[in-house]
Amino acid sequence: MTIRAQLMRVYLDEGDRFGDRPAYVALVERLRDAGVGGASVFKGIEGFGSRRTVHTARVFDLSTNLPVVIEVIESAEKIDAILPIVREIVAEGLVTLEGLELLRIGSGASA
Repeated sequence: MTIRAQLMRVYLDEGDRFGDRPAYVALVERLRDAGVGGASVFKGIEGFGSRRTVHTARVFDLSTNLPVVIEVIESAEKIDAILPIVREIVAEGLVTLEGLELLRIGSGASA
């Protein structure tokens, strides 16, 4: 059985901060506290954004400000409810939303 859901991707830089912590750490913690079922953080090895500055993990580069993507799959209603948290923590970034069908497999599939 499939369930209608939404995928939210938040694109930011590894060096982005929220207070004294990395923004991606603060965001994942706040999403957990808000009852989100799960969130994953992926660090890119190279990329650029609106400022056109290339960030890379090549050995000869010293950049530690790599691209980061946070993914959350939830109901559209839950995504709408957590968007204010994203706006609070992410000072500059990009958020994409995609509709999808979710198929749970394995243990807990009936939950």
